Amino acid sequence: MKGKVIATIGGVYDVYLENKQLVKVSPKGILKHKKKKIIVGDDVEVNLNDNTLDDVLERKNMLIRPRISNIDLGVVVMSLAKPNYSSYLLDKFLTLLNLSSIEPLIILTKTDLVGEDVNVNKIINQYSLLGVKVLTYSKVTKEGLEEIKEAIKGKVIAFMGQTGVGKSSLINLIDEDFSRQVGEFSQALGRGKHQTKEVVLLPYLDGFIGDTPGFSSLELDIYKEDLANFFPLIKDHYTNCRYSNCLHKNEPGCKIKELIEQGKFDNENYQNYLQMLDELIARKDRY
Repeated sequence: MKGKVIATIGGVYDVYLENKQLVKVSPKGILKHKKKKIIVGDDVEVNLNDNTLDDVLERKNMLIRPRISNIDLGVVVMSLAKPNYSSYLLDKFLTLLNLSSIEPLIILTKTDLVGEDVNVNKIINQYSLLGVKVLTYSKVTKEGLEEIKEAIKGKVIAFMGQTGVGKSSLINLIDEDFSRQVGEFSQALGRGKHQTKEVVLLPYLDGFIGDTPGFSSLELDIYKEDLANFFPLIKDHYTNCRYSNCLHKNEPGCKIKELIEQGKFDNENYQNYLQMLDELIARKDRY
């Protein structure tokens, strides 16, 4: 029977079957011999006669951090206060999703705490120019909750963001029974009270919601020359530059700089790109 890996504990895999049954299985000997990596989100074949995981089906995508596969929508949760909003970190998350060809969605939380120094409408417009949808949400007023539910319905979702932005509390409000389900699955998985220390997929309607560990820092495992391929501002335009190896920094004939000067995109995103570019190493610097 087919199912989806929703958690892993010490070489035992919790699989949610097509019939909505939760089972614990161990990988078949040949998978162990081949050292086949099995991660949360994998679609698998299991044998219920001996509770073995017999095969891992082909993945459509995979995130390295958090380590999860077969994601339909990567939901980047950013708070507007406590911790403070950072477009730089947001652009880093979007770049990470682009690396794995995963559609992004931005959720801005704690709208009830936002100060005068943060312009929410500006952020929404800024990222709509990049083709990324932005939703706003408040735990206090529940503003935006129904729109979030509609956006994630029937999909395999990975929520990601800094520690403290409100991912887990949002997940617990998505469904009135979800807190109970979190407790049940945590107990079934041997965790006791649920705390997000590892990736866990929780069944929700016809999809799954991934609650992932919060980030204290986020590093991109790519070279300087590759950043433009995945950075949200640049990835759709960099091939129009005069030089194929343009880094979009000081080179003549750079299409990206031209678009910024014309006001087509927000200069803040471009400055984030330049900062990331300075942090990455070039291929020649590897050795």
